[in-house]
Amino acid sequence: MSTRSLPTIRSAWIAILAPIVAIAFAFGSVEYLRAGWPAISTDPAFFQHTGWYVLQGGVPYVDVWDVNPPVPFAITAVLAALSGGNMLVLHGLAVALTTLVAAASVLLVGWVAYLVTGEDAAAVAAGLTMLVVSQLFLLPQQGVRAQFYALFFGAFALALALRDRPFLAGALAALSAGSWQSGAVFALLVVGMAYQRTGKRGALSAVAGGGVVTGVVVLAFAAAGALVPMVVQTVLAPLIAGSPHSLTEHVYSILLVFGYGSLLLPVAFYGWAHAAVRNPRERWWVLAGGLLFGFQVLYIDMDGSTDALQWLAFVALGVAIAVERAAARWSATDRSDEPSRTDHRSDGAARTDRRRWVIAAVVVVIGLFVLSGVAWTYGSPPPQSTLQTMEEEAKPDEPLPITPADADVPSMQTIYWEKRQPETCHYRVSWNEVRWVAMTDDRLDRQRCDTWPERIDRG
Repeated sequence: MSTRSLPTIRSAWIAILAPIVAIAFAFGSVEYLRAGWPAISTDPAFFQHTGWYVLQGGVPYVDVWDVNPPVPFAITAVLAALSGGNMLVLHGLAVALTTLVAAASVLLVGWVAYLVTGEDAAAVAAGLTMLVVSQLFLLPQQGVRAQFYALFFGAFALALALRDRPFLAGALAALSAGSWQSGAVFALLVVGMAYQRTGKRGALSAVAGGGVVTGVVVLAFAAAGALVPMVVQTVLAPLIAGSPHSLTEHVYSILLVFGYGSLLLPVAFYGWAHAAVRNPRERWWVLAGGLLFGFQVLYIDMDGSTDALQWLAFVALGVAIAVERAAARWSATDRSDEPSRTDHRSDGAARTDRRRWVIAAVVVVIGLFVLSGVAWTYGSPPPQSTLQTMEEEAKPDEPLPITPADADVPSMQTIYWEKRQPETCHYRVSWNEVRWVAMTDDRLDRQRCDTWPERIDRG
């Protein structure tokens, strides 16, 4: 079905998927409260503290070393301003916003699936597939993480591209890339989709939308004297000192993230293949996105569950296309049986019944995978503890001359709650950071991180 003929978001899928999403995220919130509010993990504490630090005059990439792009710092700076400097209020606002963003992302992926297929069952299947990875609705309650915002902006960009809004789609794709580096894939896809749908003019409009956002960021950091360190830390450092894990370890991490939901991966791959073979002109970007994000999780960065969220969105779209294909086959079989029927129901009523049965089957089958994801998270301690270690440490196999303990700084939780302004720029002290310091012969006690490295040892 052509995506051009779909005028609105209003459809049965949203009425089915939205309550399921609400229940899943409510469960995540209850689990978080039960675990002990206001507990905060290291990454959210870092992002939220940096947002507060910006209001105190701190400059990201100069007073704070980090590999993440700047959009999450801008978001937390706004939240810090709204909190009035109260770190508990800031954490509450961050939790609420990130939970809403993650929940909206599920619905946005469902909308994209509906725009592509025109099938309610496919949209529901896409949304439920997102929930198979239970960390999507269990982790947002801990606070701001860059990948949730990259997913939200990226999925929204795809939907707007399919609704022929290339300028806004390009702007949102740029925000996705500005939240997490892999979001740049959405920018490439949006430009290609705009060109495919409306020609050169649409592609230029998408580029212009992304250019406006990128230009604002570049000018802001150039004015603050932080443009060079931003490029060094967000582009150069991840390429050189990124995840040390091997391909085998990345595959293992993916299987740990998906758990029993890994059984849906062949279904998604079938959907990608069908899109590429049967409708490549309009659906090429589904396979392209799946392969590009697949390359990211297999070869570039797969240290934990949130690193797989963008790829998960394209897995969900692949499942949606497979469901669309299955529904079409079922309808064709039913139509072939119609002459032998003795009832006199109209074709419209029969078609409605078929759609209801397909949706019910999708909810039951994929819903079981969603429940199995929760069981996997809480009922499989050995693999989950392995994943947690890989996510939190990303520790290299070869020993480094320095370790995070050598930084001699308080924990991020202490820095956050006590509103400290550290004397050094290396106070998050992730393993990526330590590897970079070791490769550049830098110092963990450097006060400012605003220079180009004089030496880079690629090992």
